[in-house]
Amino acid sequence: MKKQIFNLSKGVLSVLLWTLSLCLYAQGITVRGVVTDTQGEPLVGVTVQVEGTSTGTVTDMDGNFVLQNVPSNATLEVSYVGMTTQVVSLNGRTSVRITLDEDAELLEEVVVIGYQTIRKADLTGSVSVFNPDEMKNTIVTGTVGDALGTLPGVTVRTAGAPGREGKVEIRGTGTFGNSTPLYVVDGVVSGANRDFNFNDIESIQVLKDASAAAIYGSRAGNGVIIITTKQGKEGKMKIDVSSRATMQWLPRYNLTNRDQWIELNDLAFANAGRQPANHFDGNTDWQEEVFKTGIVQDHNISFSGGNSGSRYFISGNYQHNSGTTIGTQSERFTLRSNTSATRDFGDNVTFRIGENITLSHFAVDELNTNPIVDVYRMLPTIPVYDENNAARGGYGYGDGSRDVTFGTNPFAKEDFEDTKNSNLRVRGNLFTELELLKALKYRFNLGFDFSNDRHSYLRKEGYWTYNQPYDPSSLNKNQAQYQGLVFDNTLEYNKKIGKHDISAVLGTSYFTSTYEQIWGTKNDVLMTSDGRYFDTLDAALSNPKTGNYRDLQKLFSVFGRVNYNYDERYLLSFTMRRDESSKFSPDNRVGYFPSVSAGWRISNEDFFESSWIDDLKIRANYGVLGNSNIGVWDWVSFITTFPQAVFGTGQNVHTGMTQIRLANNDLKWERLTQLNVGFDAMLLNNRLNLAVDYFLKETKDVLAPMQILMVTGNNGGNPYVNAVTLQNTGVELSATWRDRINSDFGYSINVNGSFLKNKITEIAYNLKQFTQWDTKSLPGEPIGEWYLIKTDGLFRTQEEVYVHTNSEGKIIQPDAKPGDVKYIDYNDDGIITDDDRQHCGSTIPKFELGMNLGFEYKNFDLQIQMGGAFGHKSFNGPRSAFDRFDDNSNYRVSYDPWTPENPNAKDPRPIYADSRNVRGNQDRWLENGSYLKVKQMALGYNLPKSMLGSTFSNIRVYVNAQNLITFTSYTGLDPEFLNTNIWDRSYDGGYFPNPYGVTFGAQISF
Repeated sequence: MKKQIFNLSKGVLSVLLWTLSLCLYAQGITVRGVVTDTQGEPLVGVTVQVEGTSTGTVTDMDGNFVLQNVPSNATLEVSYVGMTTQVVSLNGRTSVRITLDEDAELLEEVVVIGYQTIRKADLTGSVSVFNPDEMKNTIVTGTVGDALGTLPGVTVRTAGAPGREGKVEIRGTGTFGNSTPLYVVDGVVSGANRDFNFNDIESIQVLKDASAAAIYGSRAGNGVIIITTKQGKEGKMKIDVSSRATMQWLPRYNLTNRDQWIELNDLAFANAGRQPANHFDGNTDWQEEVFKTGIVQDHNISFSGGNSGSRYFISGNYQHNSGTTIGTQSERFTLRSNTSATRDFGDNVTFRIGENITLSHFAVDELNTNPIVDVYRMLPTIPVYDENNAARGGYGYGDGSRDVTFGTNPFAKEDFEDTKNSNLRVRGNLFTELELLKALKYRFNLGFDFSNDRHSYLRKEGYWTYNQPYDPSSLNKNQAQYQGLVFDNTLEYNKKIGKHDISAVLGTSYFTSTYEQIWGTKNDVLMTSDGRYFDTLDAALSNPKTGNYRDLQKLFSVFGRVNYNYDERYLLSFTMRRDESSKFSPDNRVGYFPSVSAGWRISNEDFFESSWIDDLKIRANYGVLGNSNIGVWDWVSFITTFPQAVFGTGQNVHTGMTQIRLANNDLKWERLTQLNVGFDAMLLNNRLNLAVDYFLKETKDVLAPMQILMVTGNNGGNPYVNAVTLQNTGVELSATWRDRINSDFGYSINVNGSFLKNKITEIAYNLKQFTQWDTKSLPGEPIGEWYLIKTDGLFRTQEEVYVHTNSEGKIIQPDAKPGDVKYIDYNDDGIITDDDRQHCGSTIPKFELGMNLGFEYKNFDLQIQMGGAFGHKSFNGPRSAFDRFDDNSNYRVSYDPWTPENPNAKDPRPIYADSRNVRGNQDRWLENGSYLKVKQMALGYNLPKSMLGSTFSNIRVYVNAQNLITFTSYTGLDPEFLNTNIWDRSYDGGYFPNPYGVTFGAQISF
């Protein structure tokens, strides 16, 4: 019995001791430590986390940390911005000292600068790097440049309709012609427009100054955007699948309904001394009928991988945009194959071969009208369909005996006109490289771009507006082919000898392109028994016409660049390019484009000692670029074969020729010179990154069409001349802060801004100015300054009309009545004319802002992207149409008309068929165009690794809201509209607004 009790006690004691040991193990130990850099300086804010758990902390001001209840055999993960993450095993230790090294990848980050790559730390030019991940939560439907609006010095205006492309401008307007930057994709000059798959992009660099872009010479005057697509990486196959869907809708005008419109319209007729109109019986909300919720789909799949000898990246993409209005949609397919193979012949010889090829098909059902304008030009009393017009197509529109408007019924126009465009395109490059002695590398690159474009336009019989003449049915077919080839040969040298680091490239480039178009059109298109029109030219009966032309272009270039780096302190670069272009006469075809730049990394000097400045570099450069913004034949006179005459006894008809366009054989390159001074700095343990640039850019011999008298025999367009000098100066600032608060929470904030001043410094050929109806462009002023007739409110009494006189006592507006607009007689001649226009503001923003905010908390991430423009004025064209009563449109709900009972009204009295209060060149509709827009707000979630298993490497879901919040006083649909006319770029003529949108997406990696 005693033995049993002893054995029982022994067993209980064993259990107690085992339980106690578990408790002690579970309780863990307290670990104290300090984290320093390689110089022994303590690091503040370092994240120290127990691997595989949520337990963690950050270091204090002295680099110290304390972790409690840590398993004695735990592993610590120590991370810090700008430093290499370390993993430390405790092995029972309660005190540790950890030293973090600088992140070599951060120091060795390279950028592509044209025919070469260079460490970002060694850059002496102005280059902005765009991270494609900023667009991972949304769908890019236009050009690649449309996504770059948050970069300093890059102005982007996007188009809201399917198939439309935005406008990208780098460092202001430096030409009167096409200002689109040069796109270089995988080393080949190529477009990156609406048929390009943004998901394929690995990196984007924007070369903004002459030093960075001079290697591209005459083609780089508008800046250069270099795109590098994704390549396979060594390892097993990786499969990435993504799917996105965006719901889009348009902002809307606040317009009157039927009853409100009739009240204002009757008042306008009464003020004109007329009887009220005989109104239609309709009750139509045209915005509700025309605008719709659009769906944009984007589905992408890619396969990548490789080994030490070969790598591959293959992708496919499908995108469809249903549009936010009736009458339009677009569809895109792309396939990409990027492969490369490498073989070493010993230690000193390496051979590579590869290709980057993409196939794309893009098709768009084009808009034949502007629905943004149509919804306010059509009246709420007019129905969409009108049985009274059955013989003319059955649609409603204005009527001379009832409500008159020349507005277009968009349903009718989209029904009776059908325009389709499509293109099938293959582009890319084949390359081979031979590397010798790890210093010399020869590369041959064959770039190609083949495109087959198709256009179809069918005009059916029918009417869409009042007083429209009859048009027979017609069919136009147009087909074009483009072929572009680039042959590049480059020899690159890289060698480091002691403290001397030299890299150089020498090369030649030959570009040739052919564009040919053929078209045919016929009238009276046959129909099938069920009322459908045939879509072949053989099914049209009358008036056949055909045409054909071909453009040829060639460019031969020799170029070179030398970069020198002494002891990571002194940087020097020199570039030269010689271009010979077929766009100019033989005497002016050759242009030389040099640049020189230098940098000084002060932070690497022995005398430089700072605990809070990690890297500081000052840089400056100067260079010359070119531009050839003219057509391929503008230096050649045109002739026509239209003249016919009867000669001889047989009275035979002979075809003759005559010159119809004069040409300027003295055309030469636009020459752009640019000075850039700036600095780059990394501060506070690499958490704060600063970049500041000042630039002075001047373009001489700007190509411009010069109007000449037709009596000279010129009837084929105004010939180009080198006539103008333009100047752009500005300052660009960029600041990025990255930090982690603890093991769970990290964030980054990027803010950048650009100040820009544009002006015309000289106009040749005795021209004093360029004038539009709303703007003027004068020497010493920016392009397209607002010049309008200023107003001074309304006349409230007849006495105010009589006392509104010039300096000689002449009544300026003798026919005015109370409630009419009071105009300022600027030239004091006693009458209001176009000569009274005066300066009212600028069309060009003085300051542009971009912001990217990123937050991470455990598996959640939040992205906010913002953009804004300030210091310019916008002309609200739609509002000027709402307020017109001389010609019927819809009116704004907020219109507050002057009446004797409402003498303090904000708006003038409406008068039908009277333009006294609604002349277009007054400043009443000129508004502050400044805005700040939240372009993206995206919330994402990454599934925990523990849930993924061995099949998936990552699964991410997200939702993203676009353009939902805008801070502005502008009363139009969108202050960020696109107007491509440089003379009045901030005139809103009813352009497509950027749609609101909400995107739902998922990304899966295997």
